[in-house]
Amino acid sequence: MNDYLGEDLILATGAPGSRWSGSIRAIQSSIDINTTDDSINRCYDTGESKNPIGWHRGAYWGPGHDFGLNFDRLDDLSKDEVVDEFQRPFSEWDSGIKIIKSHWFSYHIPLLREWFPKAKLIAFHMPNDFCFDWWHKVGGWDITYPHYGWYENDERMRSQIEIENACIEQHFTNIKNRSLKEIHNCLGVSLEIWPDEYLDRWDNKIPVLKEIYKKSTQELLNTTVYRTPIGII
Repeated sequence: MNDYLGEDLILATGAPGSRWSGSIRAIQSSIDINTTDDSINRCYDTGESKNPIGWHRGAYWGPGHDFGLNFDRLDDLSKDEVVDEFQRPFSEWDSGIKIIKSHWFSYHIPLLREWFPKAKLIAFHMPNDFCFDWWHKVGGWDITYPHYGWYENDERMRSQIEIENACIEQHFTNIKNRSLKEIHNCLGVSLEIWPDEYLDRWDNKIPVLKEIYKKSTQELLNTTVYRTPIGII
């Protein structure tokens, strides 16, 4: 697969608590995005209907997960091994743009750019203390999915959030708040999103949040992505 340059990939990273998962879910509303990595077992929010914080959907790659188990040591793997891991959770790999999300990508941004020069990289960035506090508000060590065992304890979680954010700051110079339309345009995917009826069936959290916040689908998705500054390269 050495001739594979990642032309159908968006490689996403962000520290725990950066609210990247909700933003990615909003980005996946484009008709170009392949979400066949979705599964009933790859899902988490608090389950509290009055305030259903947390929005973890689809595959995550990294230590403790079913895919990308060794992505903390990405530079010890071959490109072919990494691509194989990318492909595994998708029931239909050959269609659409795939978003591959891993906290551990932040440690290996230059290598990912070398291997996949035609892929888009997107990073989500919030202040270190915010990330730590928000991650705990969503559930912290009680979060059932994705998995955070690699971070071990609060002290190491704080340390790694700081390191991951520093890596993002080093390699992404255009970190700012963006509308959904701007993000889709920068990523080179269709600005057309799926109809409301489809999105409400696709993710049962969307109609819940629309009712809570009295927003249209477009307003909800825009609010979700705009709250977290992002960089795109």
